[in-house]
Amino acid sequence: MKFFDIQNNVLTVVEIITVQLQSNEAITASLLSSNPTREITSLDLRAKGVRSPNQSIGRIKQKGAIIKSTRRTIKDKFGKVHKGIACYTLQGWK
Repeated sequence: MKFFDIQNNVLTVVEIITVQLQSNEAITASLLSSNPTREITSLDLRAKGVRSPNQSIGRIKQKGAIIKSTRRTIKDKFGKVHKGIACYTLQGWK
């Protein structure tokens, strides 16, 4: 569904996309969209109950999400260093 608005000779087009998500995918999409400028790590997703963050991200990408993935060394809340932790940022939807 698309909405159009013209004000002061400027056309604004807003497209609404509806996608059916499973519970893990919904949690992942919610976290990514609620913090658009902050990276969400796989540790963050696991803390929120997502059992397989990589699989959840992959499924959301298949459904049209544009997600930037990087790997970083992260220190957890106990001070333990974890290498190669995936960090995700939602860029938008196709």
